[in-house]
Amino acid sequence: MYVEIVQGADLSKILYINSDGASAGSRLADSLDRDEFAVEVLARRSEATKALDQLEPDLVLVACAAPDGGTLRFCAGLRTVSSVPVVVCSPSAREADIVRVFEAGADDYLVTPMRSVELTARLRAVLRRTAESPKKQQQGDLLVAGPIEIRLKERKVLRHGSPVDLSPIEFRLLTTLVHDIGRAVSHSKLMAHVWGPEYVDCRHYLRLYIKYLRTKIEDDPRNPKLILSEWGVGYRFEPVAA
Repeated sequence: MYVEIVQGADLSKILYINSDGASAGSRLADSLDRDEFAVEVLARRSEATKALDQLEPDLVLVACAAPDGGTLRFCAGLRTVSSVPVVVCSPSAREADIVRVFEAGADDYLVTPMRSVELTARLRAVLRRTAESPKKQQQGDLLVAGPIEIRLKERKVLRHGSPVDLSPIEFRLLTTLVHDIGRAVSHSKLMAHVWGPEYVDCRHYLRLYIKYLRTKIEDDPRNPKLILSEWGVGYRFEPVAA
């Protein structure tokens, strides 16, 4: 069952899951800014789906000693039933662990321990970033660029009419590129829009996810025609005939 810690109608609701009972994770929950967040602690990971329906949180924060298979499966499963942003925090700073967490559908990864002010800033950035999508929908819920169709409200992508399974990060990356169709988008702008301003220097994440995206939407990922590299600048989405 979940345990209510703080309630507040004007606060962002955080569903906190200490997946392996680590004491560091408990300290992390205690460090959350209670003037900004209403925190709900989930005692058992298996009850996450029920808690999502009942609490309707703005963000899910998952703490673990290391992002093992159970944590990754949990994140991937959560992504299939909800679009709520997911943040994983762990003491592990291994790049392989961080990449696997993003691949499982998480929106951010935090290396603990970290100061309360930094934790608050990072969670605030994720909430702000994920809240930007509805604003874009005011320009229309459908983007069509060559063989690619993006349904913003449904958060779905079609290629030549067939669904493409994209992670939340891949979806944001593609949408950001298509919104500036035909124009080069700088590395820093892509990093800030997709991951947040604190990631502008982590270009290896961007290169990795451009590779993933090309694998899913290009006819020949080794000879891309849609997502083009602008050397020294960034990337450009160039539509071709559908």
